[in-house]
Amino acid sequence: MNHLNLIKEKPLTDIKPGTKVKVLKLLGGERFKDKLLCMGILPGHEVEILSSQRKGPVVVKVNDTRVVIGYSMADRIIVQ
Repeated sequence: MNHLNLIKEKPLTDIKPGTKVKVLKLLGGERFKDKLLCMGILPGHEVEILSSQRKGPVVVKVNDTRVVIGYSMADRIIVQ
């Protein structure tokens, strides 16, 4: 069995602070994807979760920049 099959895809909102993840896909329209692209969040890039609260904003580290993402947007960012 390939060990990559054991890694689950999850929304960014399900990841605990202190974890580094790889962005797999963005579930939204062009405006949604453009906004995240401007923040440096796009498939293939790694982000670190700095803060995450249930139904609150998610703070991530992208490269050397902190970015705050609303819960509904973060819930549509699928990571591994």
